[in-house]
Amino acid sequence: MTFPAAASQHRRAYWDGFPTATRSFSFGTGREEVGNIKASSAQNAAAMEELLADPSIIRMATYPLPHLQVLCYPIFADYHETKRALLKKNPHLHRTFSRSPFTAVTANLGPASVSPPHLDGRNKADGMCLIGALGDFNADKGAHLVLWDYGLMIRFPAGCSSMIPSAMVTHSNTPIQEGEERYSLIQYSAGGLFRWVTNGFKSDRSWLSSATEEDLEQREEERKAHCATAVKKFSLWKDIKVSNYSGRARVEVWDSGDVADFSDLTEDDSEEESPPGKKTRRT
Repeated sequence: MTFPAAASQHRRAYWDGFPTATRSFSFGTGREEVGNIKASSAQNAAAMEELLADPSIIRMATYPLPHLQVLCYPIFADYHETKRALLKKNPHLHRTFSRSPFTAVTANLGPASVSPPHLDGRNKADGMCLIGALGDFNADKGAHLVLWDYGLMIRFPAGCSSMIPSAMVTHSNTPIQEGEERYSLIQYSAGGLFRWVTNGFKSDRSWLSSATEEDLEQREEERKAHCATAVKKFSLWKDIKVSNYSGRARVEVWDSGDVADFSDLTEDDSEEESPPGKKTRRT
């Protein structure tokens, strides 16, 4: 791939910076409808397609996905259903990885892909960003993942992946040593895509132009409950104990209950593993 010098300077880059390449579709930033993000050149587009078809890259990009499905099932399902609906409606949209629920993948092309503290405000707030680290560096001396809001600095060696709500948690990397190389592969979905699907494949402006009084009242009720609904998508430990590894909806795991009931912002003090929403009979 070839890039002009200016392509290395952006808000996610330290010092000399690094170029990036993206394959995705998106909505927002002036777009009137969902569409593919264009590569800077046909040569770069072909190189990116070749990179994403590499078996080693596919393995690295997809092996963390079962963990996302298990640890954050409501978020995984939200992303998966949204991506499936968009691709069914618009078959021309670019695919990333067949098993991935994310609509976009960005390669940070180094040789020193190290980012300052930042938020990814265009991603979904109640969602996740999947970060994969690549390169040749000493993970004991640099390239740590820093989560500023939590006061955490996490060792992040090459070959490992991390899932964070990147729109809500300020994050960065520590510098690597001179002569080392670090690259990263980022998977995410633009928040505007979820609004587009919720609006019946319309922009907010188009939806509002045809909305009835009843539609507006319902949307206002949803807006008031949005924060609480979003928080419930993040799993608690008792959610993980459901042990739903098959990808089935959780309402199929238990005889009754709703996915929204699985995170009620309360701690589960019981030592017994009973279905959420049901009380355990003690004998």
